[in-house]
Amino acid sequence: MSLALTGGVAVAYACGVVGVHRLAVRRRRAQAEGYPALRWLDWDALLSGLWSAAARTPAPGLVMPEGGPASLALSSPVAPARAAAHARLVDVVAGTPIGEAELATVGFSGGEARWLSWLSQRRTAPLAVLERLEARAPLSAAEAYLSEWLCLEHRVTPLSVEWHVFAAKRRLSRAMRRFGDVPCLFFARALASSKLGFTQAVLDDLGRAVFFSKQAPFYVEAVLSMPFVEEARPPLYRVCREARLALDEERLDEAPESG
Repeated sequence: MSLALTGGVAVAYACGVVGVHRLAVRRRRAQAEGYPALRWLDWDALLSGLWSAAARTPAPGLVMPEGGPASLALSSPVAPARAAAHARLVDVVAGTPIGEAELATVGFSGGEARWLSWLSQRRTAPLAVLERLEARAPLSAAEAYLSEWLCLEHRVTPLSVEWHVFAAKRRLSRAMRRFGDVPCLFFARALASSKLGFTQAVLDDLGRAVFFSKQAPFYVEAVLSMPFVEEARPPLYRVCREARLALDEERLDEAPESG
């Protein structure tokens, strides 16, 4: 009887500790309004090496399904000879599953077509794509980024959140040592921290992403879209606000004069 009582007390204590921890996580995440911008995907990072990001400002008509400003790569002017390839990239971003053969017909090579096909399936078959990525070491920062985004978005449960967060951070640290200070890797690490409501760690990595991207519109908008940043990290918010104002002025300068 004493063993049963001791065991019951131990179980109750463990459940209480876990419950208090979960409530604390929920409270921290609620204070940050759920960090919605961290679920965005940086498509310029994912399309790096496949399509030149010649545009300086995002195109207003392009919609990114996960949110955020339009990709600079997809906002760039398109030569008539590459119009079909551009159209397939837009389909990939939209989450329309596309096979490698179809992508090859518009000019993408074997490895490029495979990667784009995986990207196109991220919404319809996310775990299948994740398993393919996990079958080998990442070949690029973009692969490491997509793998961690899929894991954190589709594998994390209330019972496994700590394990997945700390495992993701370890893998991202290895990727940073291998590929360098790539902004999307810091952004993925911020997403990992957000799952436990570690707001200061989120802000640290958001700041790094903004810095190493040279204030790219994607990261600037991610910071500005989360109101808590202005109060929690005023210098970061101020830098991003100034960067946005500079981009707005640039858009006005480039806009054709009316009538």
